[in-house]
Amino acid sequence: MKVEFVTPLMIVALTFTSAIEDEVLVAAAYANPFGTAQQHAQLAGVSASLSTVKRRFASEHSTWSVDDWKQVLFSDESTFTTIWDQKRRIWRPMNTRYEPEYVQEVAPSGRTTVNVWAVMSKDGLCPLHRIEGSLTAEKYSEILEYVMIPYALHGPFPDGDYLFQRDLAPVHTAKSVKKLLTERGVRQLEWIPKGADVGIIEPVWGRIKVALSKEGLHRASADDLWHMVEAACNVIKEDRGYVEALYASLPSRI
Repeated sequence: MKVEFVTPLMIVALTFTSAIEDEVLVAAAYANPFGTAQQHAQLAGVSASLSTVKRRFASEHSTWSVDDWKQVLFSDESTFTTIWDQKRRIWRPMNTRYEPEYVQEVAPSGRTTVNVWAVMSKDGLCPLHRIEGSLTAEKYSEILEYVMIPYALHGPFPDGDYLFQRDLAPVHTAKSVKKLLTERGVRQLEWIPKGADVGIIEPVWGRIKVALSKEGLHRASADDLWHMVEAACNVIKEDRGYVEALYASLPSRI
């Protein structure tokens, strides 16, 4: 299939699939009429490049308004560390590099880290969830069961009419996770590989990390760091215009 469209400056031609692949995809669509383009491609055994998958996603959601996107619950994880403030530019007299007042002590390991999960809706960020150790499918299922779903139903979506977004990390797409979401009747937004630039939680993580970089973290314990992350998040929660702006930016991100 070859698609051409005209812009004020140029004519762009994009080739998505071959004629044979088109026939296979049509057959897959007949077999599963309510499936997404990604599901049809998987059923038909048609592979696609990352850029092609992103173009398909953009095409499928090109007509979505800001109100449509406000029905989406975005989720993500991030790791926060004390390492950010350990290389600060300072001014000192000559030949005083090792004087005590110009030396910054750090933890023996060099850093402390905290892993955090969060979900964001049109109403803002929900309470963050601290992940102890590595995130497994079992831990992720518990987060969905006891944090995400209750937040959605007792908060912005009491009627359960929302779409849940998460990236395609193996933990997120494990069979046990899919089973839980299906059993709980959670509709999912089919996401794209490496789609952090499309989602709107990544800027939130960035804003929190900028705030942390201004703090004295070199002696912070994991608990101290966690409380600092919570405090930075609370500042964002109070900034209603920021969340509104992120959702308003979604049509232009696609």
